Amino acid sequence: MFQPVFISFSLFAFDGDFPHGAGWYVGFTRLIMALFGLLAWCSLCQWIDDDQRELEIADGPMWNMIALGTGALGGLLLFMAPWFWFIWFLLMMAMAVEAKLYANLHNSMIRDTSLHLLTPTHFKRLGEKYLRLNFSPGQGVRGRNIPVMFVGKRGGAHNSDSAKFLSKAEESVGYQLALELIWNAISMRVTDIHLEPTKDETMVRFRIDGMMKAQEPMERRIGDSVLNILKVVAELDITEKRKPQDGSFQARILNPDKPKSGGRLCDFRVATSGSVAGEKMVLRILDQSKAISSLDDLGLRPKIRDQIRVIVGAPHGLFLVCGPTGAGKSTTLYASLHEIDRFTKNVITLENPVEYAISNTTQIEVNAKSGKTFAGELRSVLRQDPDVIYIGEIRDKETAEIACQAAQTGHMVFSTIHSNDAVSALARLIELGVDPSVVSNSLSGVLGQRLVRKLCPKCKEKYTPSQEALKKLNFPADRIKFLCRAAGEGKEDAENACENCGGSGYRGRTGVYELFVITDKIREMIESKAKPNIQQITQEAIKEGMTLLFTDGLRQVIAGDTSINEITRVCK
Repeated sequence: MFQPVFISFSLFAFDGDFPHGAGWYVGFTRLIMALFGLLAWCSLCQWIDDDQRELEIADGPMWNMIALGTGALGGLLLFMAPWFWFIWFLLMMAMAVEAKLYANLHNSMIRDTSLHLLTPTHFKRLGEKYLRLNFSPGQGVRGRNIPVMFVGKRGGAHNSDSAKFLSKAEESVGYQLALELIWNAISMRVTDIHLEPTKDETMVRFRIDGMMKAQEPMERRIGDSVLNILKVVAELDITEKRKPQDGSFQARILNPDKPKSGGRLCDFRVATSGSVAGEKMVLRILDQSKAISSLDDLGLRPKIRDQIRVIVGAPHGLFLVCGPTGAGKSTTLYASLHEIDRFTKNVITLENPVEYAISNTTQIEVNAKSGKTFAGELRSVLRQDPDVIYIGEIRDKETAEIACQAAQTGHMVFSTIHSNDAVSALARLIELGVDPSVVSNSLSGVLGQRLVRKLCPKCKEKYTPSQEALKKLNFPADRIKFLCRAAGEGKEDAENACENCGGSGYRGRTGVYELFVITDKIREMIESKAKPNIQQITQEAIKEGMTLLFTDGLRQVIAGDTSINEITRVCK
């Protein structure tokens, strides 16, 4: 029978007396306990490292060193000292204390108490998950286990009043419905959430693929509670119901299939305004995971994509993107910025507000209420040696003139402007008061765009169009055998509606574009008159190869990506 002993590094250092058995055998029980301690230590180190990276804890490296140092020291003592069980017990206690101290730091940065670690609630949750125990057979709203967690402003910080309010409200029905509202919106690919009060109800509407879709309304009392919760998270004044307010917050969207993954952060912009029936709120969802980072992802025709790359890669000039609100102008310019080598160039953006973070870029948020206007900030930016400047929007004469002057003095300027089509953007600049000669010398190109819904790939149906319809669209009747249309349009409430698109017949959106490139001939036409003839310039641009929005949309109709009704609706 083997007599358990300790393996000591000191055995190899001197020949003194040391307790051991015949043959220097290792005790099986102690070996198992030593391996258990090693695995527990590795798991603790891995958990601390992953968690501190996710929460962006400033003292994270210090906690890593403490975890590594505690285990390494304990391991040495375990194999060198003759008091195995005493050292093993101390090592387990040290790891438990370390885990508890770090859990306290973790809990201080997480607002949702149901997600706190090493608490009675946490141990109950572990028992229910792994031991099939039932601690709360009559659980209420907290039992929904909605995979959303409010983290407040960027960085997870709340003011003290907001923190007290939320800590009391976390058990309320309104708090849980607010979480459920966010989760439903994320699951349904919603871009905007509208909470609209009426006399007895709060209407809930989602904007999905650019179209408004009504959801189940809430009682007015419950709706007001949800609205107050969201105002507190965004740090707005809940006592002010009439004046408009703007704010923002972040929420952590967890993955129900991978609860340990930590999920992802999603930004929300909040805007409120008073109405006759009460306070209305609109939330804009800015999901970083869905941000487009390349021109290849925009659905551009290869010719237009190559032309845009030439324009944005030039050392100087003014590149404008135009279209109505919600046409994806900012997304296109973000993708254009990704085409620039931001390691070798100084890129500065002026935005209101900053929607998506871009690496190696200085992003400045414009706020007119605090005196930070586009024109004022643009003057300051020009003194910071920029190579590329992105202006969120040109909306006044001063900003337009400074942008054109910057383009003429060796800077590449990106911006957006509101106009119906690409050539009209030229007229819009002149209407703002910019001299036509300045516009012609600074402007490099204008991209007009719209977003159209794509047909659902699972339920779209083919049909043979009539010859008259093909002639109206200038389609070659002898070459077009069939087109595609939405099969489930107008059948959202049908029991057999397609699950992939919710019965709308469409899922996702893509862009249709027209690129107006400023050539030498067009520059002459702009400078020849005090008020250029937009119609003649449009005809000249078409001669030089510009494809109109509607024509570009028909290309996607032929490809089966969208329908004639959708193109007609968007590109009227």
